[in-house]
Amino acid sequence: MEPRPLSFLIQTKLYPLSIIMRNLPIEIINVVVENVSSMTDLLQLRCLNQAYRDLVTPIAFTKLHIKNSIQSAQNFQQIIAATHLATHVREVVYDSRDDECFQFPQENIEVEDMLEVAELEEALTEAFCAIDALPRLECVTASFWPSFISQSGKEIRESPFWFTNRQLTVTHAIYHAMKTSRMTSLSLNNVVMMPPSRYDFVSSLTNSPLSHLSLSVVPNADISAWSGSKDINGSLGALLPLSNTTLKSLALRSPQGPYHSLETKLSSFHYPSLESLVLENTIFDQTPSPDGVEEFVIRQKSGLRHLELRSCASYVASPSFDARLWSSIWQRWATELTSLRELVVDGDSGYVVLNADWGYVTYKPISTIAAESDSSSLEMFRDAIASACTVVA
Repeated sequence: MEPRPLSFLIQTKLYPLSIIMRNLPIEIINVVVENVSSMTDLLQLRCLNQAYRDLVTPIAFTKLHIKNSIQSAQNFQQIIAATHLATHVREVVYDSRDDECFQFPQENIEVEDMLEVAELEEALTEAFCAIDALPRLECVTASFWPSFISQSGKEIRESPFWFTNRQLTVTHAIYHAMKTSRMTSLSLNNVVMMPPSRYDFVSSLTNSPLSHLSLSVVPNADISAWSGSKDINGSLGALLPLSNTTLKSLALRSPQGPYHSLETKLSSFHYPSLESLVLENTIFDQTPSPDGVEEFVIRQKSGLRHLELRSCASYVASPSFDARLWSSIWQRWATELTSLRELVVDGDSGYVVLNADWGYVTYKPISTIAAESDSSSLEMFRDAIASACTVVA
């Protein structure tokens, strides 16, 4: 027989565990609380008596999970308003969905659902605008999914307009609160990059408190197929903080495919304290330019210690053109990135062309000589990093 969860044992009339646990020494109570991982069980323990309440509260309210529903957003507001609970909150997680694959569904929203969509946006806006009242808040993670749970329990699949509008609303609210919040870490997942003018609130934050920023962006091809627009995804740079000495860690990802148009527009960004940079499914320009990713990496060279490239590719303007080989990038970085201490290259560093119908597709196979040059140049880069680490040690 599988062991019963603690909440069952506390509630059942056939097992007097709740009576026993109320009378345990405080040292034993503390051990029990520290070894309970289920939030349901923790909240049950919290109701036993004042001793349990005092021990459980800091644990149960350290990390808050906000579902994409009106009720959950309102519950979050109540916690923020309760000083004795708000003081314990260090991390806020919005709409986390474990093991769920992001995809754009066919909408099923009806006329009567429209008012609830508007009410959801209002509740989320009020909640996230108020996070500056959480005195110990350190981290916010917001994941965006094109559906929400209605008050009747029905899953409402949204249209492109409502999904992108809610995304902007929540992001704007977070940045509004960031002006006076102690938050240092922000992760935004499943982002649709709208035109830069929609993100004026990012550039208005002249003193960003962030030391870590992570962006996971929905690929252009998926957006185009869902919304019927080929222009919806704007420049990635619209969500990057202004150049500053605060940012130490930056991750730019798209687990499902290349995330940006060729106009990355990164020339104005410099983070001299940046120590870690992660790039996933990133397209490098065929010709280095100040706006491109390659130059962006080099501008951060003074402090950069950790660099990850995951499934990145080099752009080729046409199938009839010669590719700019990765070997030239590796060789250049080996010369420039002298402070680097760790390099992770995961997956093939390939080559792509842009197809009008299919998006980025694989470029024709490069020659054996070119492939060997890419491989040997990468190994020489890694050897240079290893040698630098040895000298420092």
